Amino acid sequence: MNTDTAAQAPSAPRPASHRGSPGPAWLRAWLGAESAWRDFLFLVMPSECVVCGREDHALCPECSAELRRETARPRRVDGSADALVGVAGETYLPVVAAGVYRDALSASILAFKNHGRTELAAPLGRCLARALDHVAGPPDRLRPQSLPPQVWLVPIPGTGSGWRRRGYDPVAMLLKAVRKEGRMPPQLAVAPVLGIRARAPWNRSHQKGLGRAERRSNVRNTMKIRHPGGRRFRLLANPCGQAVLLLDDVLTTGSTLREGAKTLANAGFDVRGAVVLAASRAPEGEAENGPLGRLAENSFRQKMNKSRQ
Repeated sequence: MNTDTAAQAPSAPRPASHRGSPGPAWLRAWLGAESAWRDFLFLVMPSECVVCGREDHALCPECSAELRRETARPRRVDGSADALVGVAGETYLPVVAAGVYRDALSASILAFKNHGRTELAAPLGRCLARALDHVAGPPDRLRPQSLPPQVWLVPIPGTGSGWRRRGYDPVAMLLKAVRKEGRMPPQLAVAPVLGIRARAPWNRSHQKGLGRAERRSNVRNTMKIRHPGGRRFRLLANPCGQAVLLLDDVLTTGSTLREGAKTLANAGFDVRGAVVLAASRAPEGEAENGPLGRLAENSFRQKMNKSRQ
């Protein structure tokens, strides 16, 4: 009896291997030097958590855990984008998002895109990688058909004004972070096929200041297929139905994704869907970082601060 009881007694819980202390001496020295260098940088250039405001953290451990929870389960979001849904309710383009544009995810994206916090590319890239794994994984009830063995991942191109304002392309930086950490699914190959058509300065408008109808009109006929023979990518003369997935950072009305899908389809590509980092439903006349976005960010920051008090 005692033997059976001892055999059925659960073993003592062990800590997760990825959170345990490193074994090799060189690895402990490396991590210690990395921590000291990070503390030195925060001393020279003070920083705070973009979500809760905690000092000496670009993203504190609590907010980092919250960001992982918000993007743990990618979901289909094309039904909430007006430009991707027809009058009868049919979907023009299936879209999978890593999470909803609110709380920790919205605060991180805003800081990454609009405030130069490029150190957030790594944690946001991991969120995007989870959505890519979901799309490239086995079929499920949201994606009844599996992808072909080789699919091109086509990022939505950034505008020249956005690059000059930021000094970097957010989508390209996210992809670089995903590939650097080896999180890109093997069947996906990044192919920067799309480009932006040159327009006169008086015909340019930023998407953030426009409502639903204006967004659709502003992106109409603005994309093109890049000329073959690019420095990093060479386009085949005939795509022959090559399967592609579109990639963007934030989905609002879906106008940009629909324009990119139309441009690719007209060139002979087989557009299977799109992947975005976050999905947001912008009200008429509201910007992505308008009052609703700021309310979500501030309310979550208040909740995190109250939880620590």
